[in-house]
Amino acid sequence: MESDCNCHITGAWLETHDPGDRQFLKIGDLELESGEKLLDATIAYQTWGKLNDAGDNAVLVNHAMTGWSDVPGWWPSMVGPGLPLDTDKYFIICPNVIGGCQGSTGPAWVAPDGKRWGSRFPTVTIRDMVAGELALTDALGISHYILAVGPSLGGMRALEWAISHPTRVNAICTIGSSAVATGDQIGSASIQIRAIKSDP
Repeated sequence: MESDCNCHITGAWLETHDPGDRQFLKIGDLELESGEKLLDATIAYQTWGKLNDAGDNAVLVNHAMTGWSDVPGWWPSMVGPGLPLDTDKYFIICPNVIGGCQGSTGPAWVAPDGKRWGSRFPTVTIRDMVAGELALTDALGISHYILAVGPSLGGMRALEWAISHPTRVNAICTIGSSAVATGDQIGSASIQIRAIKSDP
């Protein structure tokens, strides 16, 4: 049975969806390592706790590749009053990555030509993701992070914070991440990329 529907089906968050607890901040144009520019980029993020007047009680939680900014949803034993990331003491922030699908500028967004980016979205590196996070950090008045923590891709971003912006982060905690990819990781990622590219 054929369908006349030219439906756009996606698991990505779209601007017509309920934002939930997400907040959105336009960070301006974001120049990528490739030299391409994302015009008028947006970062979606969530926060818990209160940022103090000095802007120095913040903890950056970076989600994994398949995660998103709802940290208590995927790490419930870590974030909250009296928990290790104590929201009575710390201002916890988790941004959704640039190039992801949970509200920050990414493939589900409309490109300058009026069509969704889809697979045409520019290549985004860990350094590009952190550049977006830095723009958000500055816009919110966060002087530095007490800790940058994250699993997998989030840990890689924490490492990049320590490398590129060492005065902006006191400590990092990486979980299930490394500074370089192993042969196994490259092979596994190649298969995943091929599967994505073969799906129209």
